[in-house]
Amino acid sequence: MSRWCACLAGLGLALLLGSCGGSSSTSSEGGPGPARPVAWVEGAWTQPVPAWGSPVRLDLPVPLERIVLGPGGGFGAFGAHQGNHVEGLNHIWIPIATGTTIGSWAEGTVTRIEDMGDRGTGDGQREYFITIDFGRGLIGKHLDVDVPLVAVGDKVGRGQPVASGPTAEFMLVDEKRSDGERFENGSPVSPFDYLRDEVKAAVIARHVAEVVKPYYEQGQAAGNSRPWEPYLTNMMLYHQDHPGSLAGEWILVNKGWKTPDPRYYEVLAFFDVENEYGRFQRFEAMDHDWSAPDNKKSATGSWQPGDEPGKVVFSLRGNVAQDGTYYARYRVDESGERAKLILEWQKGNYPAAITDGAAVYVERTATYLWNDTHQLGLQ
Repeated sequence: MSRWCACLAGLGLALLLGSCGGSSSTSSEGGPGPARPVAWVEGAWTQPVPAWGSPVRLDLPVPLERIVLGPGGGFGAFGAHQGNHVEGLNHIWIPIATGTTIGSWAEGTVTRIEDMGDRGTGDGQREYFITIDFGRGLIGKHLDVDVPLVAVGDKVGRGQPVASGPTAEFMLVDEKRSDGERFENGSPVSPFDYLRDEVKAAVIARHVAEVVKPYYEQGQAAGNSRPWEPYLTNMMLYHQDHPGSLAGEWILVNKGWKTPDPRYYEVLAFFDVENEYGRFQRFEAMDHDWSAPDNKKSATGSWQPGDEPGKVVFSLRGNVAQDGTYYARYRVDESGERAKLILEWQKGNYPAAITDGAAVYVERTATYLWNDTHQLGLQ
């Protein structure tokens, strides 16, 4: 099964059917409608909800002290790329102490419970998704659930137990918004933005005290938390916001997908970030179908400019067969509707030139990545 299928199937609530082979929130013909942009507030831990967004405000699904931060946990922040999510998280991770019951973020109605199948842990444990409609355009989905404690049609109160599970992973869609990644019926949004003010302040204070000061200020990552994507709500990584650079998410279009390419990964994400915690030139790489023979799964690492323009050096780790230092020639073509990245890399030394064997990538657009690849005819 595709790593995307396994992790992202069903994430689009009523918008996705929960099957990688089924329909989805975004038409393969027309795509999402025009975006209504939201001004980004630089340097903020969370982003304000625009006036036209849902007015519903949330509580945490577990007591704040039951959330695990630091090297053994850490928030999986909205828009961040950790844990092999090279496409960027359109939901959040909340690691919790063992035995913590997960509650509803607000009052609502349970509209769907999905059996996502065996977790593959060898003990027969299954995974479930629970969708709750909070009203006024806001819909949430509890992910990574072991045991649902509610049934479809149940009315639930704020904080009422709804599930047990290893984490409080969660996705939120605001049907009144169309910014960022877009579905036909709304946009995935950061649950941290929708917390009640006093709850948000407490979350930020603990994150700063236990992650930012001891780790970020030393330029270090801690568990799921990364100083190059430091906020609880991070801007989605699109190349169009970083012209003239490598930064962005890139989709391989001339190799792979049906059969994994032995050299090049199918999705890349490049970061070129300078903030108060340091300078970070990082990248993530992934093949989409981890069940395919000879797939490379994923890798992560750093990059630095080469000895002249159009050259770059990569240090990969995470895949034994691929680990090492790669020397690349590249060029970015921004003349078309989508920017293209042409990349040729090898170990040992720079290629003599960019050849017909180079990888060709196009920038990701503001739609669900799985749909983007279908529109490109890759799957």
